[in-house]
Amino acid sequence: MSDSTRWIVVVEEPFLPADAGGRVETFSFLTAASAAGIRMQILVPSREDLDIAAYEEAVPGSAVIRLPRDDSPRAHLTSRPFMHASRPVGPLRRALESTPPRADAVISYSCRSSHLGEEIARIWKLPHLVRAHNVDSEFFRVLARSSSGPRAVAYELEYHKLRLAELAMHHSPLVTCIADISLEDHEWRRTRASVPTFHLPPFLPVGALRATASATPATAAGTAVDQRLIFVGSLDTPTNIEALRWFLGGCWPTIRANHPKSTFQVVGRRPEDGLAAWLGGFDGVELHTDVPSVAGYLTAATLSVNPMRSGSGVNIKAIEAMATGVPVVSTPTGSRGLGWTPGVDLLVADEPSAFAAAACELLDNPGRAAEIGLAGRAFVRRELDHAALIGRIQEHLTPS
Repeated sequence: MSDSTRWIVVVEEPFLPADAGGRVETFSFLTAASAAGIRMQILVPSREDLDIAAYEEAVPGSAVIRLPRDDSPRAHLTSRPFMHASRPVGPLRRALESTPPRADAVISYSCRSSHLGEEIARIWKLPHLVRAHNVDSEFFRVLARSSSGPRAVAYELEYHKLRLAELAMHHSPLVTCIADISLEDHEWRRTRASVPTFHLPPFLPVGALRATASATPATAAGTAVDQRLIFVGSLDTPTNIEALRWFLGGCWPTIRANHPKSTFQVVGRRPEDGLAAWLGGFDGVELHTDVPSVAGYLTAATLSVNPMRSGSGVNIKAIEAMATGVPVVSTPTGSRGLGWTPGVDLLVADEPSAFAAAACELLDNPGRAAEIGLAGRAFVRRELDHAALIGRIQEHLTPS
């Protein structure tokens, strides 16, 4: 990759600290592009000032520019989705019109910032790739159905606004291509869009990928003394809370009855009010919040559970667990997005009894757990190579 390649990258939000799925994936992409010699201007919509020096140090060779966010009530009162209205185009447009183009392409690293990328593409006549982390309208439809009162109404309204915005993006002359992180989302989108679409798997932190080449999982080495199950995720996200309630209500009692010394670690940030007290009512459950890194928790775990019941996109937390060699038990929803093989790379079950049985199978049989963990790790190493993924982006941005 030539170091003369220049991209403008518009991200969704501040990505430091990289402490949640979307931020991890965004930061991993940026560091991969930097390592490939691509020079970037990174535009970061933010409510607050950024430590620009820290951001530019984290992504060598980049220039980081903060864009203002508008979360005032008026951002809710337009015909545009809130996620677009709260990232206003005006300040960006004024800057672009007085600045000569210094890039070969623009990348919107989220559909939530795609309108900003379109504005850059329009003014500077640049090819424009949109990175789709999920189908946002479907996500908000799930939120509407799982909520009540005024919040449900607000989510339902955002869902309808997003459907119109997605329709416009799917046929926009200012979008060169759309790269879905999820294979299923790509299949959904390609039948609806006239814009070319393709599947681009997630970027993982370079440290996680390096670990796949040398690390030996505790289950494989036979050194795991404690039977630790782990769930990693933001603890203020409705879909994650829904998953925890399903697992603890329907699966954990069976697992605990068969393995009374097992523990379940819930690791995440920003726990919603009352969550700690609720988790405290279950035997063997530990809550670890706002930890500097989840890596140590993952490597010490016997297995990772991913009991997602709703949502779209790819669960980065499941892939991070696989990258460390920890075997994963997931629901079909939680295992969407990549072409892995259930029963080989991970175990998949959709009913509480079957999910608990899959977890108990791995706890009962360390050899089987090691086999699943090693296969999952090999899959991640094979399919998520940074250089190959950056190359695919470059191919789709290069005029034929």
